[in-house]
Amino acid sequence: MPRCWFHGITGLSCPGCGSQRAVRALLRGQPAEAWSYNLLLPLLVAYLLLIVALPLVRNRTAQKLYGALTSPAAIWSLAAIIIAWWIIRNILNI
Repeated sequence: MPRCWFHGITGLSCPGCGSQRAVRALLRGQPAEAWSYNLLLPLLVAYLLLIVALPLVRNRTAQKLYGALTSPAAIWSLAAIIIAWWIIRNILNI
């Protein structure tokens, strides 16, 4: 598997470090292992699956949830979580 160029240059982990191994573990049906490789990836996969699946459901609740998940506030919150994860994983060496 390709190595992370950011980690190779700086020695720090990027928010996506471990994602390839995590995706592989998810595809094998091992979510706990995926969680150990990259804490955010299983959550991001679930988020993306909701964004893809909710428009297929034709009811008011699904439309409201889709609107909430794709709102600017949700997108900015997601960006803040990713940046916080980037900082925390390097402080704690996760």
